[in-house]
Amino acid sequence: FPENVQVARESEAIRILGAWFGNNLDAEQIWTPMLEKIDTNLERWAKHSPTMEGRRHIVQMIVGGMTQYLTTVQNMLKSIETRLEKRINTFMWKERQYNPVSKKVIYGPLQEGG
Repeated sequence: FPENVQVARESEAIRILGAWFGNNLDAEQIWTPMLEKIDTNLERWAKHSPTMEGRRHIVQMIVGGMTQYLTTVQNMLKSIETRLEKRINTFMWKERQYNPVSKKVIYGPLQEGG
């Protein structure tokens, strides 16, 4: 191979147009930088004490916006989805240990309280 060409080793990820490709990749490892970026942004927004409606918009903008493309090209593991749900839950309800509202209501349409 020419000197300026790099051949990926086994389990080494190559990024092409925002998607990660390679053999035997650890799918959780691909999502780690995205989760860290989401955490950083949610922490920054939480310092401004947004209202519940503001928190909803922030979750849509940060979590939804940042994960949409990678989910489309890479797919999202159930474990990543669970971790994101926990982050969203913590952000939405601040430091409360339990939600005062059920998931069914939260995930429902706005007209029904979601």
